[in-house]
Amino acid sequence: MIDQSLDPEKPTYARVVEETSSGGLVGGVLALPATWAFTHSMLIGSPNVHIIAGLVSCLDSLAVVEQWRGQGVARALVAEAEKAAGSHQAGKLGAAVLYATHEPELTDFYAGLGFTLSPDGIGIPTPTGLICHGPIKGFRFSVKPLRTGIQMEPMATPYGRQLVVRGVLPVPAR
Repeated sequence: MIDQSLDPEKPTYARVVEETSSGGLVGGVLALPATWAFTHSMLIGSPNVHIIAGLVSCLDSLAVVEQWRGQGVARALVAEAEKAAGSHQAGKLGAAVLYATHEPELTDFYAGLGFTLSPDGIGIPTPTGLICHGPIKGFRFSVKPLRTGIQMEPMATPYGRQLVVRGVLPVPAR
């Protein structure tokens, strides 16, 4: 676990696995708060930017050395990242959702771990409107709830067909 410079209250989670006998690298994962929130046009200058960044966690990087693939290393790393993102060192409530931006060929892998595919990104309802964030062109976006009460539904938005994630923030019912 390393501290994130953007908000010392929220840790960034990094895990690297080494092969026990030779010390060689097997794989690694990096999960962090949604840093895109700090530059989102609806959140710039908002005192709530740290709240959104902390409630939405990103599985930023996941890699397993080719010879170790198919042995459950990536699954174990993602499970560890989910646990770390959903909790907090000081016992505070962690992230409500974890998302991964990934290559199209990894869609089934993430689906098998309980992630839901959203081709055009996510939308998070807030009292001031829908905050949307999506993947880079050519990539996919998959989302997994980390706590109960999170509801996800595909919906047309000005930014495409987004997976609207309700329950992240307390907002009035629609």
